[in-house]
Amino acid sequence: MEGLHAVVGNDGDDNGGGGRATPLEPLTSLSGPGGVTLIDDGVTYPEGGLRAWLVVLGAWSGLTASLGVYNSTGVIEAYLSRELLRHESPSTIGWIFGLYAFMTWFCGAQVGPTFDSKGPRGLLIAGSLCTLIGVFALSFSTEYYQFILAFSVLAGGGASLLITPAMGSVAHWFSERRGLASGIAFTGGGVGGVLFPLMMQSLLPQIGWAWSIRILGFILLVLCAISVTFCQSRVPPRNGPHTTWRDTLPDLRIFLDGTGAMSMTTAALFLVDLAYLVPMTYIPSYYLDRQGLPGDKTLSGDAAFAYQLLAIANGSSCFGRYVAGALGDRFGHYNTLIVSLFLCLTSVAGFWLPDALIPRLGSMALLVLFTILFGFVSGSNVSLTPICLGQLCQIQDYGKYYATCYTVCSFGCLISIPIAGSLLDATGATGKQRYWGAVVYTTISYLAALLCIVWVRLRMKGWNWRMKW
Repeated sequence: MEGLHAVVGNDGDDNGGGGRATPLEPLTSLSGPGGVTLIDDGVTYPEGGLRAWLVVLGAWSGLTASLGVYNSTGVIEAYLSRELLRHESPSTIGWIFGLYAFMTWFCGAQVGPTFDSKGPRGLLIAGSLCTLIGVFALSFSTEYYQFILAFSVLAGGGASLLITPAMGSVAHWFSERRGLASGIAFTGGGVGGVLFPLMMQSLLPQIGWAWSIRILGFILLVLCAISVTFCQSRVPPRNGPHTTWRDTLPDLRIFLDGTGAMSMTTAALFLVDLAYLVPMTYIPSYYLDRQGLPGDKTLSGDAAFAYQLLAIANGSSCFGRYVAGALGDRFGHYNTLIVSLFLCLTSVAGFWLPDALIPRLGSMALLVLFTILFGFVSGSNVSLTPICLGQLCQIQDYGKYYATCYTVCSFGCLISIPIAGSLLDATGATGKQRYWGAVVYTTISYLAALLCIVWVRLRMKGWNWRMKW
């Protein structure tokens, strides 16, 4: 789940009477002096300036340190499955990455509401410590349980403590330009997804696993320090100084909003997480199997393109996240998300599935086209989903909505890769053709997610597709 994901949207019609918005209506915004956006409950948003953009820099750094690693798991999976854990089955290895993704989003059950009431600084410090300890412990790992503890539990939990407060901070400084600002911040996950695979590809043959991971850890140290320094919140908690621990608890009652919008949006994000992790985890291994490269060639020059494909996908996602943020601000975030999910479905079913099914296909055109298109559009739907969530609530409640939704979605992350790994074994095929079951599973998940989001759009705004929402 490159999940993601954490800012509040501001699309929709004005509230008309100037009173407080209902949970399913965005707060009315007016232009104040100096370009500051005024919200009808007295909250103001600078919409720019040095401090606001430094917050975006801090969020970008935090997301590079968290989602950048999240988007680079394909490199780690390829090395573990062919070198350190070569005797384990794909589904067994899949639990390392499924649990890592699960921890990344499940821990948001407390992270989001705690950010609402206490701010980002303490959470970011705790996340930095967990991430760094986990990554450096990973460099010493050689046994299966050690990878689970170091990478899945510690690094995954640390990522959850970095993502939500980083993106939540951006939401406190931007309203009208929130999609653009969050899109810029979200490019950090793509930049890390480009830098880290290429770095690992270069370092692993020269200095080995342990020191390659330690160098990664030192880079994360710098990024975490920048995030802790610059991320700040502005909007006071809903209950002000009377905020208590009860205000940090998720609330399942948000699913009973009377419209089904929150329930179906959550279902869609669950399905997106089922689908998204499969290509991002298996692209390097798919290429190695497609080319028939044995395990001892994992770090050879012939295998270099496997890691470069993952970097290409993440590089495309950088542009996709930025473009989607800007388009979402103009045309509506749910509208843009529908297009994004349709293109994800098209890329998987139209390019990856034929490449996996056609035997002895010499050309790399389908695989490269899939990698570029999927990277671009999947990056955009990852960054849009939290903004869409924000359209269903007021900003003081956003952490609670985000946390409750992604608590549910985290279970999709948990089972996604183990299911895909089991399908690799179940096909009984060899080479690239053993992946066809996992590709079909990805296709079905994206199709179901698309239908859920279309239902929400029709339920809330009807068939008028020109309406911004």
